[in-house]
Amino acid sequence: MKTLKIILILLPLLLSSSGAFASITDVDPQDKSLEYLRYIFGSTVDVITGGTGPANPDSVLGAMSQILNTGMLVFTGLIIGYVFLTGVLNSAHEGNPLGRMYSTMWVPLRMVVALALVLPFSGGYSTMQIGVMWLAGHGIGLANSTWNAALDHITGTGTLYPPQITVDYENTAMRILESRVCMHGINTADRHINVEEKPVEIVDDDQVVSVRSSGTTEAPLVPVQHRVMQRYDSVYGLAGAGIAYGAAWLSGFPNGIPRSYGSNPCGSITLEFAEIDEGTAIDTPVRSFQNKVIAAHAQLDEDLDSLAREIVLSTVDETAPAPDQTAYNLAVNNFKMEYQKAISDALSEIASARVNKWAGGNPDAAGMTVGARDAGWISVGAWYWDLQRVNAETQKMVSVKAELVGPTEAALEHDDYQSFMDGLAAYSQNMLVTDPATGTPVNALERSTYADDNATLGFVMGRVESVINFALSEPDPVAGLANVGHVIIGTFETALTAAFVSDLAACVADDTSEAVGGLIGGAARPVTSTLCRMTNKALWSLVGAGLLLIPIALMLAFYLPATPMILWIMGVAGWFVMLIEAVIAAPIWAVSHAMPEGSGFIGERAKAGYMVALSVFLRPALAIFGFFASMLLVIVMLKVVMLIFLPAMSGMIGDSISGVVTAVAMLGIFTVLIIQIAHRAFGLIHEVPDKVLRYIGGGSENLGEASQEQQSRSVFVGGAAKVVGGAGHTMRDKTRGGAQSMADAAGSGLKNAAGAAKTGMSKISKMLSPK
Repeated sequence: MKTLKIILILLPLLLSSSGAFASITDVDPQDKSLEYLRYIFGSTVDVITGGTGPANPDSVLGAMSQILNTGMLVFTGLIIGYVFLTGVLNSAHEGNPLGRMYSTMWVPLRMVVALALVLPFSGGYSTMQIGVMWLAGHGIGLANSTWNAALDHITGTGTLYPPQITVDYENTAMRILESRVCMHGINTADRHINVEEKPVEIVDDDQVVSVRSSGTTEAPLVPVQHRVMQRYDSVYGLAGAGIAYGAAWLSGFPNGIPRSYGSNPCGSITLEFAEIDEGTAIDTPVRSFQNKVIAAHAQLDEDLDSLAREIVLSTVDETAPAPDQTAYNLAVNNFKMEYQKAISDALSEIASARVNKWAGGNPDAAGMTVGARDAGWISVGAWYWDLQRVNAETQKMVSVKAELVGPTEAALEHDDYQSFMDGLAAYSQNMLVTDPATGTPVNALERSTYADDNATLGFVMGRVESVINFALSEPDPVAGLANVGHVIIGTFETALTAAFVSDLAACVADDTSEAVGGLIGGAARPVTSTLCRMTNKALWSLVGAGLLLIPIALMLAFYLPATPMILWIMGVAGWFVMLIEAVIAAPIWAVSHAMPEGSGFIGERAKAGYMVALSVFLRPALAIFGFFASMLLVIVMLKVVMLIFLPAMSGMIGDSISGVVTAVAMLGIFTVLIIQIAHRAFGLIHEVPDKVLRYIGGGSENLGEASQEQQSRSVFVGGAAKVVGGAGHTMRDKTRGGAQSMADAAGSGLKNAAGAAKTGMSKISKMLSPK
C-alpha cells in the first residue's frame, strides 16, 4: 500500500517531466539535420519524428546492418546457451539457482532485453540501432531549443554581451554646470540677459537649425542624424548690442547693460552620432535612440539650471542659502539612468530587427534562403559574423562623441567671471557624488580614487599602442585583426606594384643607355645602372618582406575570421562520425547486455555504451554552449591582454634603445598572442562536448577537430608562402625579361634612327657641296 502511494505521488511528476522533455527535444521533420541523416541512414530516420520507417532496407548501411544484426542475434543465442548451461551446472553444484555467480533476477531479464534489442525493427536496423537514432534525433531537438533560446535572448537584450559605454556622465554634467554658472553669472553681473541657452539644434554642414525652443524638454524632436548642439550664445550681435546699449544709455541703464560677447561665450556641447546602416530595418530604433539621448542631455541641462542660479546667488549675496549639495549628484544619476535606458531600449529594438531579418530566412537575399531558426543547430557556425555584426552595430550606435567646449575668451575677460568660477569650485569640493567603490553618496573630497599613471610608453610603444588600437577598433577582436590583415595586404600590393614599375623603368633606361652607347649613352650609364640596381634591390627587399608578412596577413584577413566556422564544421562532422560509429556498434552494445557479469539491469559490459549514447545526445547542444562561450571568452581575454600587455612590454624594454625592429617585434608578439587566444577560445566548440561528461565518469571523446584544424592552418600558411615566393620569382624573371626586350627594342630603334640620320646628312652634304 505504501509503495502504491509513492507511485501515485511520483506519476504526475514523471508525466510532467516527460512532457517538458518532449517540448524541448521535438524535431521539425524538415530540419536540415534530419535531411542529412536520411542521406546516411535512409528513411528509417523518420522514426525520430513519430514515423514507422520502411519494412525493407532503403540504404546501404541498413542493408549491411541487417546482416550484422542477424550475426549478433546468433551470437546472443550462443551467450544465452552458455549462461543457461553454466547456470544449470552451478545450480547442481552449489544448490542455488544459476549458482552464486549470476543474479537470478537480473541475468534472465538482461538476456531477454538483449534479444529484443538485436531483433530487426525497420529498414534493416535493429531495435538498439533505432534507439540510438531516436536519441540522436532528440539531441538535435535539444540543440535547436538551445539555439533558439540564445537567439531569443539576443533579441530581447539587444546584444550578446553588454556594449562598452564611454560616456563620462559626471564630466558632462560638470561642463554643463560650468556653462550655466557662466551664463547666469554674466547676466547677473550685467543686470541684463546678454547670454541665453539654446539647448537643442541640428548642425548640418555647419548650419545650425533650431528644432526645440529654449527651456522645453518634452517637445517632439525631428529625426536626427550625426551632429546635434546645445549652445550658450550671446543674445545680441555687435550691431544689436550697440543699438540696445544706446537705448539703455539714454534711459540711464534701468535694466542693466546690454553687451555682446561673441559666439557661444559660455561654451557649447556637440553630440556626434555614428553613421551606421540606415536601412529601414533599424532606421526607427536608431533615430529613437538618438532622440532619447538628446532629450537626456536637454533634461540634464534643465536639472542643473536651478543649481547654477543658487551658486551664482551665493557668490553675490553672502546671506543667500548655500547651494544644495545633493542637487548635482541627483541630476547626474537621473541623466545616467535615462541614458542607459535609451541604450537598453535601442539594443532590443535593433537586435530584434536584425535577428528577425536573417533568423527566419530571407528569400530576397542571396545565400539567405534558409534562416538560422529554419536550418537549426547545424548552421550555428555560419551565423558568427551576423551575431558579431549585431554587437558591432550596437557598440557603434552607443558610441556617441560629446564635444564639450568651455567658455570663450570673451567670457573669461568679464570682470566678475572668476568670482563665479570660485563659487563653482567651492561647491564642487563640498557637493555629494556617488562613490564607484561603494555606490553610495559621499563628499566629493572623500571619493575613492586611484593615482594616475603619468609615465609614458615612449615613441615606439606609442606607435605599437596606436596599431593595437586600430586592430581592436571593432568590438570583436577577430574582426579587428582581420582589418589589420587587409591593410597589410593592400599596402603590400600597392608598394609592390610601385616597386615593380620603378624597377622596370630604371632597368629599361639602363639597358637603353647601354644599347645606344656613344657619348650620351656612356654619360647616362652610371646613373641608370645605379638606379636599376637600387630599384631591383628595393623590389627584392619588398618581396622578402612579403614572404614574412603575407602569410601572416592572409591568416589574419581570411583564415582567422573563418576559424569559428571551420571548427564548427569539424564539430558537426565529428558528431556525424560519432553517430555512425554508435549505430554500427549498437548491435554489439545490445549483445553486451546478455553478458552475465555484474549486477543490476545494465551489467558490467554495457555501461560504457550508455555514456557514449549520452554524448551523442548532448553533443550538439554542448557544441552550441562552446560556440557562444568562445565568443565571450575572446572578449574577456582581449580585456586581459589590453590590461597587461603594454605595461609588460614597456617594463621589458626598459631603458634599451628602441626602434623599428622593437616595434615590429612587439606587434608580432601581440599578433601571435591574439591568434593563440582565438584558437584556444574557439576550441571550446569541441572541447566542451569532449570533456563535460568526465564529470559523471564518462571518457573524453576527443574526435580530433583541433588537430585537423591545425593541419588545415599549416597547409594554408605553407601555400601562401609558396604563392608569394613563386610570384616573386616570376616577377623577377618578367622584370628582367621585359626590361631587356624593351631595351632591345628601344636600342634597335635608336640605332635605326641614328643610321637614317647619318644617311640623310650624307645626302645633304653632297647636295650642298660645290660641283
